[in-house]
Amino acid sequence: MSASGIAPVSATYPSREQHLPPAAPRPWLLLTVLLLAVVLLSLAVGAVPVPPLALAGSLLDLVGLDIGHQLESVQQAVLMSIRLPRVVLGIMVGSVLATCGAALQALFRNPLVEPGLLGTSSGAALGAVTAIVMDVTLSAHLGSLRMLAVPGAAFLGALGATLLAQRLGAGGGRTETARILLAGVAVSAGAAAGIGLLTQMATDAQLRSITFWSWGSLGGASWDVVGAATLPLLVALALLLREARTLNLLLLGEREAWHLGVDVERLKRRLILAAALGVGAAVSVSGVIGFVGLLVPALLRLALGPDHRRLLGASALLGASLLVGADLLARTAAIPAELPVGALTSVLGVPVFIALLARKGAA
Repeated sequence: MSASGIAPVSATYPSREQHLPPAAPRPWLLLTVLLLAVVLLSLAVGAVPVPPLALAGSLLDLVGLDIGHQLESVQQAVLMSIRLPRVVLGIMVGSVLATCGAALQALFRNPLVEPGLLGTSSGAALGAVTAIVMDVTLSAHLGSLRMLAVPGAAFLGALGATLLAQRLGAGGGRTETARILLAGVAVSAGAAAGIGLLTQMATDAQLRSITFWSWGSLGGASWDVVGAATLPLLVALALLLREARTLNLLLLGEREAWHLGVDVERLKRRLILAAALGVGAAVSVSGVIGFVGLLVPALLRLALGPDHRRLLGASALLGASLLVGADLLARTAAIPAELPVGALTSVLGVPVFIALLARKGAA
């Protein structure tokens, strides 16, 4: 029984399938083929080219199959120690960013929402910049753990900023989505001010590191980084994917979803915390990569509709393809230099964002 004296009546309401159209055939095959194609291209192309047959032989050799084609030692080292962990990290980060965007767009019922609007990315940037500027102090106290300072600070900054925005957005025992967005804007502005002050104290070398990190990169990928990021990224992804049913019910409106048995307040908290975990872990290992969480789910929603039984999984697959493809372009467009991948995703995202705004305004 609620405070209003009205109990949820989910047992007497029709099931969600009666409120939503039947799910269309899932586009898993097309998106999976696209991801596989992008992954193979990313593994083969670069400053050290890897022939397709030798690449196939090396990958099959991992599962115990020998087709008689082997890589040279240099190619083998580049593939296994540099490109493969980079691709795996790109798949996980892209999947999580896109899925977080899809879930938050449903929560706020706005296709123009992305995780950065909650202050998550700005908080991560502030944490990372703080660790970079305090490098000398941290190295004296952390010793061999110094390499974890920047990603650890970024992760804590992302979680702290998101929790602060959520706390500021809570009023009267309810979590108001409009208040959370406003709080996220305020937190982002505060983090930007802090970054500006810290930048003034940074050395030239630290400024270069701050600039490159702020635009995002998968260049620091290694199997150690992949191992550290796998658990939080996969946990966040699993938490979001399991909310497909409740997100569909939320599309009917908060009051209707509550009558159908959804604890809306708990759902909001779960989604925001899962997004904070996922985005915080992603930013801590790749830097700030914008527009993936906005671009992918917004386009897929136009193509597939609002059913989250399809949309969340499709966003994960397309987000992975987009980030791995953007990273391939980032490291090959200006060899031997490497472009920041976040800048490339922004180049793609800005015109799409403008088009979505124009479409929404004309609707």
